[in-house]
Amino acid sequence: MRPAARATALALCLTAACWHGSPLTAPVPVATVPFDAYGGAIYVPGVIDGDSAWLMLDTGLSRTGLDRDWAATAGVPTNDTIPTAVIRSLRIGELELSNYRVALYRLDGLSRASGREQRGLVGHDVLQRFAVEIDYELRRVRLYDAAKYYYKGDGASVKFTPDADLPLLRASVKIPGRRAVPARLLLDTGASGLCVILTAPFGEQHGLSLLRPSIPAPIGTGLVGELHGFIVRLQEIRLGGVRVPFPTTGVGGEHKGFLGRTDIDGVVGNSVFEGSRLIVDYARHRAIVERAVRGTAPTCDYDMSGLRLVARGPALKEVVVDYVVPHSPAADAGVLAGDQLLLIDSHRAGEVDLSDVRQYLRIDGAVRQLVFLRDADTIRVAVKLRRLL
Repeated sequence: MRPAARATALALCLTAACWHGSPLTAPVPVATVPFDAYGGAIYVPGVIDGDSAWLMLDTGLSRTGLDRDWAATAGVPTNDTIPTAVIRSLRIGELELSNYRVALYRLDGLSRASGREQRGLVGHDVLQRFAVEIDYELRRVRLYDAAKYYYKGDGASVKFTPDADLPLLRASVKIPGRRAVPARLLLDTGASGLCVILTAPFGEQHGLSLLRPSIPAPIGTGLVGELHGFIVRLQEIRLGGVRVPFPTTGVGGEHKGFLGRTDIDGVVGNSVFEGSRLIVDYARHRAIVERAVRGTAPTCDYDMSGLRLVARGPALKEVVVDYVVPHSPAADAGVLAGDQLLLIDSHRAGEVDLSDVRQYLRIDGAVRQLVFLRDADTIRVAVKLRRLL
C-alpha cells in the first residue's frame, strides 16, 4: 500500500473505531449500577467493609470519602487527629477496591441541606480510572476501562481544559446585552441545585452584580458550609455544542473557599444534563453529552415560593425554614426563618422527602396551603407560587 493510501486508511480506521482492519466490539463495562436521583443528585449503592450505604457520585470532589461519624459506627478505624482512614473493601456494583484510603468528612451540613443522611462521596480519585457513563433517563451508571473505551455516536463533545486535573470544561457564558465570554466550569455531579454557580472573582470581573432581577440568597451548601451570594438568570451557557438557555445561576458574594477561587470560574451541575446521557471520558479529557431525542433543553427552574428549607431533628424529619427571599410569595404571606413546616396541602412534612417538598414549590401559578409551627403557635398561610427570576 502506498504511504498516502496507508495514511488515509489509518485515518478512516481511527474515525470508525477500527482495530487491525476490523470494527471494535462494543466496550464492556467494568461495573453497571442503578442510581437514585434523590434531590437531583446521583446516589449509587455501595458496600463499605460489609456495610451497605448510598454514596453520592461527585465528579467535582478530589478525594473519595466517608462521613466521619458514620464510618466510626460502621467499624472503620478512625482517629480524631487523622483526616483519612483505610477501609478493607469498597464495592460499587462489580467494582471492588481493597485496602483503600479515603478521606473523612463532616457531612452533617450536607445531610441537613439535602434532607438525606449522607454516608459518603465517590470522587475523582476513583472515577478518573474509568470512562463514566451516566444515563439520567435510565438512572444508570456504567464504568468502563478508560484505556479500552471508545465512543461512536453523535453526542456533543466538550473538552477539558488542558491544565486541569479535575474535569474542568471549556464553556462560554452569555450575559444579556453582551458578548459571550469564555468560562472554565468544573463538571460537578455533586451540585444538584442551581444549573451553574460562578465564583466571586468571575462575577466581579463581568459585572454580574448589576444584573436584574437578582435574588440575595444562599446559593448552595458545600463541605465547609453554606455558600452565599445572589441568584440571576443568564441568557445562555454553552458547553461545546450543548446550549442551555436562560439558566438560573448562583454568583458568589464572598471570597472564601470555592467561591474565592481564581483557577476556575464556576461549576456546572446535574440539572444541565437531566434527561441526557453524559460520558466523562477521563483518558481523552472530554465529556460527551447525548440529548434525548424527545428531550428539551433544561429549564433550570428555581424555587417559586421564596423558601429555603432544611431538614433537622431525629432522622431529619423536621422541615424548617432556613431563609426567606425578600418580596417573595412566602415573605408576602408572613413566613419567617425558623418556622417549622408541618403541612403542605394535605401532606405531612415529616412523611414527605424534602426533595418532594421542594418540587411542590416549583409549579408556577399553583397555590399551596402551608401550615407552620412558630414557637407554640400554628400559622396557616396560602402561598401562590410564581417565578422569582
